[in-house]
Amino acid sequence: MQFKRKGLPAYLVLDTSSSMKAFEPLLNSTLLSIYDTLFTSPQTSEFVHLSVISFNTQPHVVTSMTDIEQLESLPTVTCEGRTNFGPMFRLVRDRIAEDIQQLSQNGIQVLRPVLFVLTDGIPTDRPTGSWLRDLDALRDSAFKAHPNIITYGFGNTSEAVLKRISTLAAYLAEEEDQDTAKALANALASLLNSLVASARVRRLQVPEEVKGYKSVELDSVVD
Repeated sequence: MQFKRKGLPAYLVLDTSSSMKAFEPLLNSTLLSIYDTLFTSPQTSEFVHLSVISFNTQPHVVTSMTDIEQLESLPTVTCEGRTNFGPMFRLVRDRIAEDIQQLSQNGIQVLRPVLFVLTDGIPTDRPTGSWLRDLDALRDSAFKAHPNIITYGFGNTSEAVLKRISTLAAYLAEEEDQDTAKALANALASLLNSLVASARVRRLQVPEEVKGYKSVELDSVVD
């Protein structure tokens, strides 16, 4: 098959547990802004194939990986429940496998997917630590399409959890700037800038600095 163009599968994963309830309007308005930016920038939307996933007690596909022009309306997210990471990682792995197959069939040269995870809490999965098995399955090099993972943590997030999840970069809101609304807005602005910059050079661009956040040093980098 003759590939027509490169494409970056990107997954925006939002923590929508009950602790985020007060920020529902901000989440939904910012999501609308992200899609509006993609819609009005053909260069970006041609390269970035975005899917939005929310997670609380269970994960939910907010928008599947479709051409931005085909979206008739943007579903809204609702914040409730626990912060269970394991089911979300399982869903993301399944979606990546399906999405890459579809993009390839559409004649796109698919780059390694990127996963942006935004969370304000720590895993509530039971038994404790069970989510690590699902994370390892997602990051496993035997899974050919294992994604690059970038995390943004604020609120009660654990730096250790961010380090464990991330493969490329992790950002933790500065202690003196723990306004959740501001931290959330800054994180979403950062990832949008990253996607626009990536489209410009046709490869993933990792944010070098994020306003209001410190960069977490990772113990290792997964290829």
